[in-house]
Amino acid sequence: MNITGKLKSLFGKKEQDAVPAQAAGKAAWPKKACKGCGKTFAYDPSLDFVPNFCRECKKRHDAEKEEKQRAGAPRKISRKCKACGGYFSFENTLEHYPTYCPNCRKRHKAEMKAKYGAGKKGKREDGGQ
Repeated sequence: MNITGKLKSLFGKKEQDAVPAQAAGKAAWPKKACKGCGKTFAYDPSLDFVPNFCRECKKRHDAEKEEKQRAGAPRKISRKCKACGGYFSFENTLEHYPTYCPNCRKRHKAEMKAKYGAGKKGKREDGGQ
């Protein structure tokens, strides 16, 4: 046998034994009963925690929690202004929470209008709609 034949026998590809499906990483995920509806669901064993609820119950629970928070009494939120660093407050009923206090908001809005224009609505300059 020559050198290349010896090297091929040492480092060449060896036929691998057939690996069962479970050992190849295609193992079935463990199942658990949902504490909300009682239906069994499979979960990923690589998670750091074992879930107690199925996806449907989790979505329903999250929606109910958000609805309950929105239905609660309005409360004041205090935040630091991004421009001047002063604190200002607003109610939690706003859709988007402001990042500027009322004075800085007016100033910032005027600066943006000066920089980018007033934002014309309606007809375009080329005559199209």
